[in-house]
Amino acid sequence: MSDQEVFYQIAQEIISELGPALSTRPYIAIVDFHGEFKYIESELHQYSDFIINFIKHNFRLLQIGDHSMPISGTNLAFFKVSKKAIIIIYIKKGLIGQLLFFKNRMVKYQSKLDELIVGEPLDITVPVAEYKQEPEVVEQVPPPAPEEPTAKVIPVLLKKIGKKAKFPLQEVVILNYCDGMNSTKEIMGEGNISKIALWTILDKYKKKGWIKITYTGNPIFIPVLTKEIPPMAVQLGVVNKKEYEISKYCNGDNTIADIQEALGMDRMEIEEIIDKMENNNIIHLEVQ
Repeated sequence: MSDQEVFYQIAQEIISELGPALSTRPYIAIVDFHGEFKYIESELHQYSDFIINFIKHNFRLLQIGDHSMPISGTNLAFFKVSKKAIIIIYIKKGLIGQLLFFKNRMVKYQSKLDELIVGEPLDITVPVAEYKQEPEVVEQVPPPAPEEPTAKVIPVLLKKIGKKAKFPLQEVVILNYCDGMNSTKEIMGEGNISKIALWTILDKYKKKGWIKITYTGNPIFIPVLTKEIPPMAVQLGVVNKKEYEISKYCNGDNTIADIQEALGMDRMEIEEIIDKMENNNIIHLEVQ
């Protein structure tokens, strides 16, 4: 079998695997570190100049396993599969975040692609010129005060997802991002997912004990209801009266301080009630 036929075979395998998961036909290109196409489908020809330019300028900047979605509004994703190759996947319809389904599956093509592609990428470094400089007296300027770290909400997946596990595609995309490194804001941006959709899925898996919500920086918390609480819930014993009164302000606009001011309750008592409501999955906490 020729190299060209093997590249074709790899592309067909990716198409067969991704097609059913994405519910749409993916189109594939395989490009080496020189920017030379080893395989490309006709649907990607319109982007060929951009792809070549992108590879030449960015191949060395990407680590193996990295991905890039460089064209806003276009479902085109670059995956650095190995030290010698990038696989480009394009879909005509759907959400670009769906393409991240490929990230957990691309490693199996790594060794095969490195064997097929001849040569090694050059590790280009820029030489530093040597020069002598007379010492000079520099006025000591006090360092600037450190900035407060940005408050972030970071979901962490507590269970490993098996390769044979079946989930709705949007849930797969979100769960793959819950690695303790990505904030909810970053997940929304990378996966092109709305805040409501993201928190609906996070709340679902938090309730199952699959996800833990962590926070960085010095967050100012904003309690948000996971679902509407009707007045009847107090009579049924689902929530008590204070929890119900607090829930009226958990609309995503009010901080805990705002709720305290509106209700005239003790701050510590409000925080204890909100903590209980979060543990019972009645609310989740976003940050300002």
